[in-house]
Parts: sequence; structure tokens; C-alpha cells
Amino acid sequence: MKLAIITTLGSNSGDNFIYEGFKNLLPAKSFDSIFLIDKVDIPKSNLYKEFIDESNLIVICGSPIFYDKCYRMKWQNNLLEYSKKTNKKILLLAVGSNFKTSIDGLVFFPDVIQDENYKKFISRYNEISFSDFTVRDRYCLEFLTKAGFSNVKQIICPSIFAGNIDENKEERDLIFIIWGGTYWNSDIPSQKVLEICKGVEKSLSSSTNKKIIWVCHDFESYKELIKHISKNNILFSNNYTDFFKYYTRCFFAFSVKVHGTMLLASMGVPSLLLQLDSRAGIIEQLNENYATLSTPIEQLTDMCLEKIRETDIYREKIIALKSKYRQEYDLMLSRLGLI
Repeated sequence: MKLAIITTLGSNSGDNFIYEGFKNLLPAKSFDSIFLIDKVDIPKSNLYKEFIDESNLIVICGSPIFYDKCYRMKWQNNLLEYSKKTNKKILLLAVGSNFKTSIDGLVFFPDVIQDENYKKFISRYNEISFSDFTVRDRYCLEFLTKAGFSNVKQIICPSIFAGNIDENKEERDLIFIIWGGTYWNSDIPSQKVLEICKGVEKSLSSSTNKKIIWVCHDFESYKELIKHISKNNILFSNNYTDFFKYYTRCFFAFSVKVHGTMLLASMGVPSLLLQLDSRAGIIEQLNENYATLSTPIEQLTDMCLEKIRETDIYREKIIALKSKYRQEYDLMLSRLGLI
């Protein structure tokens, strides 16, 4: 079966981590039958249709497609129109939410009762869906349930399969601050988040003997960060595969990027995630909690140090969870005829 995977290309490495995880779930022989379609291009040109026309199935994998006024998003509407016109099915695979949150962690759901556009939008996906919806976070599950859709199952984000757990623990000698300024759905000033990250950096510098390095997954965040942090202390690349090399040096991380946390988790490395929106809920399936913006620096530091002390316990937990979730994915993909 030929798959058209809808993602972003080059603008956000986190999306590439999702794709790498999904790819690792498929047999090697499948790779020649995968077309990567940049969702940014879908409203701009018809070139993507050539690839989708060749495919048997469109897959939206690991993307946060439900958020405030999501029914206005051009790339989704164009894709839905194309799918209905051609009768080409769409598989929603571990898709997610991106809802705003308060500094205390309260999630603000769109009002699906007052605004019927949400139900109409979800119904359009439902009409051309290849199978039941699978979602990666409980907030997305709750949103769809409130909208009256019961054909929804929760499954872990495929990014948990992006990396491998190795035995070279002695080579992991760095603490990362995983930074990103892509808060397009947030009212929280990035300066406030930066201050929190710098506060944690200062505390960990005095509490550990590890060197601390900042990491950026996208160029826009990097351009902003170098105004505040020396370039010598930042890791960035336009090639997402470089991050797999960078992350082999990471011993622990304080992260504002959920897929930085997920890539480290796939390698058996702990981190503390700071919640900026509902996407943070992804890590709940790792039996992990995230911090909120209202958490004091002292408490954030204590949470980090506790995770550092329990690195071996975390590693063993992730080994067991990856085995469990791999079986769940294998069963689901087999039923769908993808493996």
C-alpha cells in the first residue's frame, strides 16, 4: 500500500521525530511506498496532488489537528475537499489537540455546543475516515467525545519509537534545556518561559556537575534565542537527523518541547516537560507528569533532581512501555492492513 504522509518538512524537527517513529513501526519494504507531503504547501499549490494521487491512503500522523477555530485551517479544508472529491480515505493516526492552558495547567476546551462548526468539521473527517480515529492525548479524546464522536481510541504518539535505548550511559554527559518559541496558540509571553528556563539552568548549574547546553528544534526559535544565550551554548541544525546525534549526549533535560521530551524518552532518557498547552498531555502515557508555568523555580529544580536520581528506574520503565506499545501498534497496523 502506498501512503501519503501529511507532515511538515524542515520547519519543525519535532514533526520529523514523529515520522521517524512511525517509519520504525513499518517493515523496511514499505519505505519506497511513502510520500511525504508538506502540509504548508497544500493550500499554496496543486503539486502535492500528484503524490497523493499515486497513494492508496492519506495518513495524518501525530499532528495536533484540533484546536481553537481549527475548522478554518486552509490545509485541512483543502485536504478534506480533495479526499471527498476523489473518494480517497484519510487515516487519523495518533492525532492530537493544541488547546490553550492556564499557568496552573487548566485546559481550555473549545465550546463544541455553542459553535457547531466543530462538529461539522469533525464529521467531514468522519465521513472519509479509513478507520476509527486514534488520538495521542486525553484532551483530544475528551474534545471528540464532547462533540458526540465515540469511534475514538487513544494511543501513544509514534515518536516514542523514534530513537533506540543504548548501553552507552557513560557518554551521556550533558544536561539540555530544550527550547522553542513556537507558541502560536498561546497567550503566554515567550520571555516569561525563557526566564523560567534560565532560572532552572542556574539552579541545575549549582546542583550538578554536568555541562548545560540549550537546544533549538527550529530556526525561528534559534534566531530569537541567540539574542539572550551565547551561540556557543546552543545546539541547532536545519537537518533533523543531527538531533539524533545530539541527543546521544543528553543525560537529562528540562524541556518546553514535547517532542524533545518524547525523543529522549525513546532513548530511555528522562526529562521534565514544562506545559505550554494541551500537547503536554502526550507524556501522560509514559506515566509521567509535567510541570506548569506556576511551579516555583525551587520546586522545578527539585523535580529535575529527583528525575536525575531515578534515571535507571526511568530507563527500565521505558523499556517495558516501548515493548507494550509496540505490540499495540503492531496489532492495530495489522488490522488496518499496513503491515
